[in-house]
Amino acid sequence: MPSDRTRTSILDAAERLYADRGFADVTLRDIVAAADVNLAAVNYHFGSKDELIAELFVSRSLAPTASGSTN
Repeated sequence: MPSDRTRTSILDAAERLYADRGFADVTLRDIVAAADVNLAAVNYHFGSKDELIAELFVSRSLAPTASGSTN
């Protein structure tokens, strides 16, 4: 899986799991299983669970809305 798709898969899986179960109840192992990547990929792209959460907030809060604008 190319690097960009790996990163996106991790973010998408984390977003789904955190929305369903909350931050405290989701482990990195849960995320990598849902994203079908290995744990090293999370560490490579984000460095830690905290950095993954921070990136999720930044990337999702700056994502364009259906109307094409950002929040």
